[in-house]
Amino acid sequence: MASTQHDDPAHEQRDAGVRRRTVLAGAVWAVPVVAASVGTPLAAASTGALGAFVIESMEGGTWVNPQYYGATIQLRNDDTAATTLPVEDITTGTVTVTFDAADVGAVQPAVIANAGGGSPTVGALPATDPTWTAGGATDNGDGTVTYVLVYSGSLAGQGVTDVSFGILGSTPLHSGIPVTVTSTGSPSDGTVSSRTVTLF
Repeated sequence: MASTQHDDPAHEQRDAGVRRRTVLAGAVWAVPVVAASVGTPLAAASTGALGAFVIESMEGGTWVNPQYYGATIQLRNDDTAATTLPVEDITTGTVTVTFDAADVGAVQPAVIANAGGGSPTVGALPATDPTWTAGGATDNGDGTVTYVLVYSGSLAGQGVTDVSFGILGSTPLHSGIPVTVTSTGSPSDGTVSSRTVTLF
């Protein structure tokens, strides 16, 4: 049966570890201290030995190209609702990042940073696990654009994974804009984790 959780944002912020990163001079954006909506499990079909692919924190930093918004997201296989332990590893996951269309430039996939190979090095952002790739970018036709980040690896119960990325912004970049982030994983208990943050 579906369940919905409503928490006090300030309380949720302390529990989930949302933190403001000290941003270096010239940073393109930073996530503010207050997140308007956090951690909403939309469905919980089973809680056996299954965890949940939960957004634990999101922060910003400098980017190699000042026309890009830069960010990093940390996710956890949160097994605290499982009735048996250990939980199964999450092997695939999807993160979507949705902007208002007026706040972005040409619609193109996100750029993965700090993953080695040909990915750009962005000193202010944490390293990306090599299991992350950029999916597509879609103009939703309703005034929003959604970017997809794809996880394919093995994330044990209470394990964490990080993805740092850049998204081409408007010229000049806008400030004070809302961004909605969601995550789902498989196998998991059906939880869809969601946050809405305001960029610098």
